[in-house]
Amino acid sequence: MQLLVYITNLSSKIPELLGSLVKVGVSGATVVNCEGMAHILGSSNNAEASQIFGSIRSFFSDEYEQGSLILAVMPDEMIFPSKETIEKVCGSFDKPNTGVMFTVPVMHFEGVRFTKK
Repeated sequence: MQLLVYITNLSSKIPELLGSLVKVGVSGATVVNCEGMAHILGSSNNAEASQIFGSIRSFFSDEYEQGSLILAVMPDEMIFPSKETIEKVCGSFDKPNTGVMFTVPVMHFEGVRFTKK
């Protein structure tokens, strides 16, 4: 079993992504709103952080889209189809601002059901 973690600032694509993940057998996921370090520190009153991140603030859109963190526990064999689905909906990880995806082994879980595809 694996915990798939996907972090993106493409929050507007999350409903489409979740629908597509259901089609490949992901029957449950948790979505958490989040913000990246550069965005928070670039807009903070911390002088040291402002020096480091303030110069990149000009690269952020004024219409900043809140980030999303998706967490989903799944069998190992569902990781590759899920990754393909994420790339199909949100774009290749080779492109900037697509997000970050990784998995973490899960030794024990309860309360998660899976559909066979």
